[in-house]
Amino acid sequence: MSSFILTVRESIRYRGRSGQYSWLAHRLSGLAILSFLVIHVWDTANAHFWPQAYAWSLALFKNPLFGIGEVGIMAAVLYHAFNGIRITLLDFKPEWWRHQRTSSLITWGLFFLAFIPAAVLMLSGMINHCSTLAAAGDSCWRLPAFSEFAHYAR
Repeated sequence: MSSFILTVRESIRYRGRSGQYSWLAHRLSGLAILSFLVIHVWDTANAHFWPQAYAWSLALFKNPLFGIGEVGIMAAVLYHAFNGIRITLLDFKPEWWRHQRTSSLITWGLFFLAFIPAAVLMLSGMINHCSTLAAAGDSCWRLPAFSEFAHYAR
């Protein structure tokens, strides 16, 4: 958490331009990806070591809040990838640094070009899941109780 606080504090203190904002977005997207990977490794390890928790977490991850989180992770991965390519190109051609604002705008354009269709597809899948549950008389917002998965216990 201290890394996140440092990122926010330093971004508020320095009022930069496109380079600073690109750095901030790259840093936050990297922290989001790292957080996802920690949760993913913990959840996957539960498949072997604690099957009840694994089954419960799979049911929990079908909640729309996690669906929105997945869309956020997709945004983080796409931006981090496009901006990483931009940084790599600028590192190989230092004379291109004078075009940092233009390269930043191109990065954001490519990000939105890739992200919007992916987000629509992901959100439509989540809406279909909720519609299917609603037709069956259940709610997609219901959080599963851990005790519902006791039959997975060893």
